[in-house]
Amino acid sequence: MLALGIALAACGGSGFVQDVERETELRSPAEAEDAIYRDLIAQLLQQEKYYAALAHIEEHQRSVGDDPRLSLYEARALYGLRLDGQAKAVFLSLRGTRYDAEAHHGLGLIDARDAELEQAIEHFILAVRARPTNVAMRNDLGFALLRAGRPEDARLQLSTALELEPNNQRARTNLMLLMLIRGDEQSARQLAESVGMTDRELAQMRDQAERLRATILPSTGG
Repeated sequence: MLALGIALAACGGSGFVQDVERETELRSPAEAEDAIYRDLIAQLLQQEKYYAALAHIEEHQRSVGDDPRLSLYEARALYGLRLDGQAKAVFLSLRGTRYDAEAHHGLGLIDARDAELEQAIEHFILAVRARPTNVAMRNDLGFALLRAGRPEDARLQLSTALELEPNNQRARTNLMLLMLIRGDEQSARQLAESVGMTDRELAQMRDQAERLRATILPSTGG
């Protein structure tokens, strides 16, 4: 758990690859086969087998042609391989489609990895507006706000993410880091006790918070 906090994680660890969208009213064997193949690609992404995912995406694109969901999977695989230029081009192509929120989330992750926090925040805000109950998007927005020196705004997003999904380790870890950075030891300890964290683990969190504190930009309010 303690390894999750300081940098925005790659696809699988951040929740960037969401649960597979399953077809509920398949009308033909071809549609059923398509859904199974997409499940396979999504599972490869969750397992961080990005090269294999790209190979299957290419194979499936030859069968079905251009498909925005396959393009989204391609962008996520490229991001996982740190091929940010290629990933960004695909994410940009998805703006204005039904995956506009996911496109902005991906662009935000790329900007955050490049320490372009203000641009990242703008993309994450657009993603959250379109998907207000998406925990991964809110968590990434909250963490970017924390890094940008906007702790109150960050707390709103991280608290919302944790209430939406109380067992989400990334949201809980990031919220605890925020508490420790702000000196709110009582709230941090209460949160730690609620999940059975040991004193040693909490001490490790304090060390992590101190390392993160050194990277936070000067406060801009909020």
